[in-house]
Amino acid sequence: MAQTAAHLVDHVLPAVPVRQWVLSFPHAVRFRLAFDSSLMSAALRLFIRAVFGNLRRRARNYGITGGQCGAVTIIQRFGSALNLTPHFHVLAMDGVY
Repeated sequence: MAQTAAHLVDHVLPAVPVRQWVLSFPHAVRFRLAFDSSLMSAALRLFIRAVFGNLRRRARNYGITGGQCGAVTIIQRFGSALNLTPHFHVLAMDGVY
């Protein structure tokens, strides 16, 4: 985990503000998400679309159009008690570029 964080900071993410977004799911859908990769991918696409849409909408309020967003997502499958808890940790650049 520490090596991944160091790699992201040193080689992947630019020197701009970054915000972490976390999406966890209700107990009723966790098992299905954990074993259905296409459903997990679809959920991630929708979440990223919502985050990027929010960033672009905020930028348009300042007169900035056509901005690009960027993010890195880590999919974590277990909670601190090793219970099945699929959730996303998204590191998104805080703004559009």
